[in-house]
Amino acid sequence: MTVDNIVPVILAAGKGTRMHSDKPKVLQAVLRRPMLAYVYDALDAVFGAAPLTVVGFGADQVRDAFPDRTGGFVLQEEQLGTGHALQMAWDAAVKSGCEYCAVINGDTPLVTPESLGNLAAAAGDFDIAFMTITPNDPASFGRVVRNEDGKVMSIVEAKDYDFSIHGPVTGEVNAGIYLFRLDTVAPLLDQLRNDNMGGEYYITDLIGLGVGGGLKVQGVQCGNDTNLMGINSPLELVHAEQTLRRAIVNTLLEGGVLIHNPETVIIGPDVKVEPGAEIYGHCEIYGKSVVEKGCVLGSYTTVIDSVFRSGATLREYSHIEQADVGPDCIVGPFARLRPGAKLHRQARVGNFVEVKKAVLGEGAKANHLTYLATPKLAEGVTSAQGRSPAITMGRTSS
Repeated sequence: MTVDNIVPVILAAGKGTRMHSDKPKVLQAVLRRPMLAYVYDALDAVFGAAPLTVVGFGADQVRDAFPDRTGGFVLQEEQLGTGHALQMAWDAAVKSGCEYCAVINGDTPLVTPESLGNLAAAAGDFDIAFMTITPNDPASFGRVVRNEDGKVMSIVEAKDYDFSIHGPVTGEVNAGIYLFRLDTVAPLLDQLRNDNMGGEYYITDLIGLGVGGGLKVQGVQCGNDTNLMGINSPLELVHAEQTLRRAIVNTLLEGGVLIHNPETVIIGPDVKVEPGAEIYGHCEIYGKSVVEKGCVLGSYTTVIDSVFRSGATLREYSHIEQADVGPDCIVGPFARLRPGAKLHRQARVGNFVEVKKAVLGEGAKANHLTYLATPKLAEGVTSAQGRSPAITMGRTSS
């Protein structure tokens, strides 16, 4: 069940300097999928309103990567801070007709619908709510300041924290996910200032302003849930990728997929693997691939956006991309199926065979050292390049 009175706002304008890339940070891939895509998925599962995405650095790249989100982009021409980004999106959030806006960074691919649901539950009771965590290493995250009664007073950026003013560090930090009531928080936006060490307008200053203005402010404590933390470096990206990879593999194992040497198996989040399939590490499966029951995928194989139908076997050291492998087919070892390759039932592609935009009919065989690029191979047709005696074509069938 989705929440309809909250419009999500995604902050995705930053370059991500520490990533050392010309690509916008939110397009950095986790299991070959942009991290922003994971944020969209989590938001779509909770909120009924379409997200607003604030873009800036590499804005056209982000738009091109998500053409189905075209109507929801807001441009932040100058990246003057998170508070400024929210100011740029505010009018669009108000026009959505929602009572609240939820703000999240676009570099949090591990955020879950459950966590967002916990924040959404604060709607109606508070003017401002935000998620906090207590990680082992608070790093450079904004520090949460509470009074002696445990009431939230403010969030102070790490480089601006002053022990003599704010007291000892408790370890509780801001996770960067907020909920704002649009009508009561609107007057605070113009009060944001950039007189800080970073020279930026911080969204975190809205917490202190809200407390000072008598608004109801709540910090939603989430323990040590590091999945809420953003990604700011290649090291953090790899750690997030490993966390997600392990979760996917464990879920498949629990669901009846046999995965040998699971620590070396990489399976993307959109891949479908049926119970009864068998996978040997090292194996990588990405995109919208489908592996049906009874399939066996051997070691050192890569599968991208391809279908393996029931009983098919992929032998070692093979690369498959945008191909359709029919029931009980055998592919490899050392085979390559390129986009458009289609194998019907019991077809066989052997050692050092490459197939592109070709159809092998039922029972057809290309045993070794062959390149096939014929658009369609009908019954009785033999076509080959290289070692032609190795090719035996069967009939094609739908």
